[in-house]
Amino acid sequence: MDLNTVWFGLLGVLFIAYAVLDGFDLGVGIILPFFKSDEERRLALNSIGPVWDGNEVWLLTAGGALFAAFPHVYAGVFSGLYSALILLLGALIFRAVSLEVRSKCEGAAWRKIWDLVFSVCSFLIALLLGVACGNLVTGMHVNAAGDIDAGFLGLFNLLEPIPLFTGVLSVCLLSLHGALFLRMKTQGLMQFRTDMILPAIFAATVIFYIALTAWVVLSGPLPGTWNFEKYEALGIVPVLAALALVATGIFLRCRTFKLAFCGTTATIALLILTVGVGMFPNLVPAIGDFCTDTKTFAEAGNSLTIYDSASKKTLITMLIIACLGIPLVALYHVLVYRAFSKKTEIDEHSY
Repeated sequence: MDLNTVWFGLLGVLFIAYAVLDGFDLGVGIILPFFKSDEERRLALNSIGPVWDGNEVWLLTAGGALFAAFPHVYAGVFSGLYSALILLLGALIFRAVSLEVRSKCEGAAWRKIWDLVFSVCSFLIALLLGVACGNLVTGMHVNAAGDIDAGFLGLFNLLEPIPLFTGVLSVCLLSLHGALFLRMKTQGLMQFRTDMILPAIFAATVIFYIALTAWVVLSGPLPGTWNFEKYEALGIVPVLAALALVATGIFLRCRTFKLAFCGTTATIALLILTVGVGMFPNLVPAIGDFCTDTKTFAEAGNSLTIYDSASKKTLITMLIIACLGIPLVALYHVLVYRAFSKKTEIDEHSY
């Protein structure tokens, strides 16, 4: 058994679980300004209230797994991306704080300020995670020591066209995911409000999806995309992602919102899978000159791979723990979602 490959797959599962579950939390936060009254915003926040903190466990688990399984990769990422990671961490912190403190004061201005903070932080998290995926596709500047060189401007050097478009697509797709969740969890006027914005969000998602796909295809070979001549069967993954988005539109048209939510779930999962299989066995593809003879990049040796500084003993121990822990966490989520499966209502315990 290739334990490095197994852990590459498990990391993918953890990041997909986070993107799908915390994705609708982020989406609800992004579209929060579309709801004008305090009661509507409270309903939106209380729809995710019982689950948002549990959903973030998947991100913490993925980060811990990356540190333990591939410490050299973890160190290389943090060495060159401090500004982006600190911004992401700050957004995660203030997002949690804003949700908890907005109801500590009865003033309308107080609530509006923290609602705005929650929305801005949700937007930033979705954007930054999308930009990170885009940079994995285009490749990053990795030196011989395995450190990522983001340059003097740091974060701004990561905002090249393809990563930036990926970030915007992430914002649109998670907004659609969150709006569909809110449509299922609310009733009456809130459902009407959500129905009004769903078509526009879906249209924006489709536009940026098509634009990004065309840009990647026309850009030619990229470090984070696979060689179709060698791995032809993997071409089905992005096709399935596109079909999942089309299915989402059909379900929206038919007003079957639960199936549309399943469609966005599949789209998110398949897009992350597309990035994962494209950069395998690299965890951080390095930018280099493409050689048409070997179908590889000249500086591929600088890429941070799943075989960098991974200890077999550590991977075996972690695999045993993961086989026990992940099913328990999944069971916890099933129980929580079943317990709070009813429509959202406001009571004395609400945000």
